[in-house]
Amino acid sequence: MFWPINEIELMQRLNYKILICAFLILVGLNVLVWWAIGFGPHYPEWDFLNVGQGDASLLKFPNSGKILLDAGPDQSILGALGRSQPFFDRNLDVLILSHANLDHYAGLFDVLEHYQPQVFAYNGLPGSSATFQNLLETLKMKQIPIIEISAGDKIKIGGNQLTVISPASQALNSSDINKGSLILVGQINNFKILLLGDAEANLISKFGQNLKSDIVKISHHGSKTGTSEKLLNLIAPEIALIGVGRENRFGHPAQTVIDLLKKSGINVFRTDEDGNIKIIFEPELKLIRNY
Repeated sequence: MFWPINEIELMQRLNYKILICAFLILVGLNVLVWWAIGFGPHYPEWDFLNVGQGDASLLKFPNSGKILLDAGPDQSILGALGRSQPFFDRNLDVLILSHANLDHYAGLFDVLEHYQPQVFAYNGLPGSSATFQNLLETLKMKQIPIIEISAGDKIKIGGNQLTVISPASQALNSSDINKGSLILVGQINNFKILLLGDAEANLISKFGQNLKSDIVKISHHGSKTGTSEKLLNLIAPEIALIGVGRENRFGHPAQTVIDLLKKSGINVFRTDEDGNIKIIFEPELKLIRNY
C-alpha cells in the first residue's frame, strides 16, 4: 500500500539528509587536518627533487614554513612536489631562485598556477631572456612580493637559518649568469648544508673554511667546472647531492667529478639514479631515496 508523504515531512527528511552530509564533510575535513598535522615533519626535512636535468629543493620545517629553492626545467616539478607533500597541501612560503637559467626556473610557471607563495627572492640579475622577464611579470600580476638578496642576507625559520654568502650586491654586473648564482649556507638542527647553484669551483673556493658542511648540493649538475679537489677538501662533506637528468646531452655529472667524490670518501646521491631524495635532520641524519 502507498502512503503519501506531505510537503512538511518531505522537507524535514531533506533537511535531515543535508545535515548528515554537512556533518560528514566536516568530519572528513577534520580528519584531513589532523592527518596533515600528524604526518607533517617532526624534524626539518630537505627534499632534493627529481626534476630531470635541473635543480629543485624543498626545505620543510615543523610547524613552520616551506622554502622551494629552484623549480627545474618544466612541469615535472609538480609531480616531484606531489610526492613530497599531501595532495591537498598547496602551501609554499618562500620561492628562492639561485639564478636565471631555464633549468632552474622554468618550472616556476607551473608552481605559480597551483601554489600561492608569500614571497619570491632572487639575486637581482635581470637575466637575458624574455622568458625570465615574463616570470617577473607573472609574479607581479599575482601580487607576490619580489625581493633581491645578496651576500650577508639571512632567512630565519625558527631556530634554523639560511645565509647568503655570494654574490655580493656590488658584484652583480657579470654577463655570466652562473657566476651570479646564489650560494647559500644553511644551519639546520646542528647540521650545516651548502647549496652552490651553478657557481664555478674557483669562485666558491675563495670562501675557505666557511664552506665546511655536512651536506653539499654539488654545483652545476656535476659539471667539471663546478667541483675541484681543493673545493671538496674545504667543504669536507659527508653527503653530496647532484641534480641531473638521465642520459643528458651535457654529459653531467662529469666522470672526473664522480671520481673526486669517491676518492674523498663522500656518499654521493643523484636524482637520475635515486629519484627524489629526502634528508631528515634528526639527531642523526636520515636519508631516504626513491620515495
